[in-house]
Amino acid sequence: MGRPIYAPLSILDSTVVRFSPSAGVWIFKDAPSVDVLTDSLKLTLDAYPQWSGQLQWAPYNPSSGDHTQRFDRLMLSYGTPNDPGIEFIIATSSHILSSFATDPVDGCAIADNLPFAELIDSTTPLALHDAVTYVGLPSLIVQITTLADDNVAIAAKFAHPLADAQTLLQFTHDWASVSRAIVAREPLPTLSPVFDPSLLDRAAAGDIDAPLPSPEILEAARHLPLHRYDTWNSQPNSPPFFQSLVTVPPALESAVGDLGKPLNWPNWDYTAPVSHYMVEFSPDELHAMWKDASLFSRVSHLDALLAHVWNLIIRARKLDGDYHLDISLGFRHRLDPPLSPLFLGSPLTCIKVTAAAHDVTEHRLGPMAASIRSSLNAFNSSTLPTLLHEMAFEASPLRKWSAFFGSRNTIATSWLQLGMRDVDFGHGAPINVEAVMPSTDGCLQIMEAATSGQGHESWHKSGAILSIHLREDVMQCFLKDPALRKYRDENTLVAGRT
Repeated sequence: MGRPIYAPLSILDSTVVRFSPSAGVWIFKDAPSVDVLTDSLKLTLDAYPQWSGQLQWAPYNPSSGDHTQRFDRLMLSYGTPNDPGIEFIIATSSHILSSFATDPVDGCAIADNLPFAELIDSTTPLALHDAVTYVGLPSLIVQITTLADDNVAIAAKFAHPLADAQTLLQFTHDWASVSRAIVAREPLPTLSPVFDPSLLDRAAAGDIDAPLPSPEILEAARHLPLHRYDTWNSQPNSPPFFQSLVTVPPALESAVGDLGKPLNWPNWDYTAPVSHYMVEFSPDELHAMWKDASLFSRVSHLDALLAHVWNLIIRARKLDGDYHLDISLGFRHRLDPPLSPLFLGSPLTCIKVTAAAHDVTEHRLGPMAASIRSSLNAFNSSTLPTLLHEMAFEASPLRKWSAFFGSRNTIATSWLQLGMRDVDFGHGAPINVEAVMPSTDGCLQIMEAATSGQGHESWHKSGAILSIHLREDVMQCFLKDPALRKYRDENTLVAGRT
């Protein structure tokens, strides 16, 4: 038997233990046989041996002088026959393809009762699903399901510390490329994932193995626009299922320090029913949004789309005061030197954009899009190292939250330019895809509406699909707002005059 390989995960990987899994589903009209898919999966996993290993907490040794052995830091052990392996499921379903789609009305399709959950196993828990249990549990679940009409669904679900959306898609594309080679009887591709979490940690400013952080670096980091909700200061009104989160671990009672801003639990009614819709925006709509927002300042098409949707959500929630847009931000290309696009893990955090209710009365995109762009631009190769320094010295990486749910917060994540619709196992692109997101009030996800998005600079030319979860009453206000289709209707009027 070989000796296990122990690999500490990165500063950022340890912050996302409480995140929902990274998961996707692809449904194909025609797909290779289950045998080919199984053989190609085995060959692909040869390039990803760590994912068969054990995700776990690293030993806590505060006197070691090693930042990876502070409290609640993660590690992987792998490389032995005792590894838990991945969970691989071959299944059948009584559903047919049409069960996984509804007819849109005005470009909006209700997605509440689509049975995608049946296509990715939910009975096997992932390692650290509860931030406690991990022994013998997998970090990756793969399921191949043959539908009743012989269409085939392929799904993958990762523990979030091992894979953000980019890593999920990288793995799926690698698997698909091996499958295509087998189908075409061509040489197998060379797969080159980069598993070296220390590359991210080495980008941190200062000496993160020192006994204490640098006050100057901390001061620089704390000017960045992001939430630092303090779970250890959030006991009052907290839900019963979050009690462990808001309780200071006994080992750290002497290291609590100054308490930060508490989570505002009353703003999140987790018992309220949540509705899920898929909203499609055409290329012309996206471009019209961008042209409108660009009259105010230089912004991207995504800035304009986020401003449009967030504006509508604020109007639908009908509350005075401030609102926050918490945008998922990746680190790979923002560091200097940048990390490889093939870098594995979850190198991300959420940034904060703030707006007031009175800012949205006239649905003006320019100022809101400019605020989004300003916040995004604050995170760059000069400032991100200071944030990594701050996070490396947190008493527990689970303590501070950079996002929240409910009536004052909206969480947005982009899966654009990852090739979600371009996955091809040898018989063509999928006819339906699903980025699996938690059904939580205020959760948004965006991807292309058509294929050929991977690596395409002008993603907006494919149109976009917004997956949106809102409280049921808020969703109805969102869908009925005439401004939802403002930019389509303006284009229609212009076309009619020309």
